[in-house]
Amino acid sequence: METFELTKQDNRFDPRPLLNYLSEAKNGTYRVEITRVRGKRSNDQNAWLWGCIYPLLRQGLIAKGWDFTDDEQVHEFCKQHFADNKVINRDTGEVVTLPNSTKKMDTAQFSAYCEQLRSFAAEYLGLSIPDPIN
Repeated sequence: METFELTKQDNRFDPRPLLNYLSEAKNGTYRVEITRVRGKRSNDQNAWLWGCIYPLLRQGLIAKGWDFTDDEQVHEFCKQHFADNKVINRDTGEVVTLPNSTKKMDTAQFSAYCEQLRSFAAEYLGLSIPDPIN
């Protein structure tokens, strides 16, 4: 599979790399998918998650009876509940839930994940998680 990054500047794309590839490709049917490239989560976002959100969630969850011993357990709990990926067996209809990796999230996905955690903290744990420090 080939991947091409095309940058739009001044309302123009340079499609030559893609067109060159397609002109040399073997006969057949090809699928072209267009997605906007976003940056990976930032170090500041990750520091806020691990330095603020997870420790506060751990305290709140412990107060609600959970026996979490460290932030890594809270991380796994949160991924399972808020960043899950459902896989369906098309023959049986069985659904398996797999946690997604937060490492692969872009900045927008990571922000949405953190906001879900803040909402959970406020609604179910009665905790207010502060905004990140800029």
